[in-house]
Amino acid sequence: MNAPDRYERFVVPEGTKKQLHRDENVLFAGYKLPHPLQYKIIVRVHTTSQSSPMQAYNQAINDLDKELDHLKIAFEV
Repeated sequence: MNAPDRYERFVVPEGTKKQLHRDENVLFAGYKLPHPLQYKIIVRVHTTSQSSPMQAYNQAINDLDKELDHLKIAFEV
């Protein structure tokens, strides 16, 4: 990609947020980048009593990883 590195900072948190929204136990998922020159991400996840925010976040990361692996394989063929 020809865009500056700063645009890539949104890929992981935005993908993770969208993956969290697919989970029925997640009530709220969001993130913010407090300052554009610092690579610091603040993530906020609210869940039902069925799941903890950490469990939901870890599951979202694992699901996103599987989805990206599938996409990589699809483009290699």
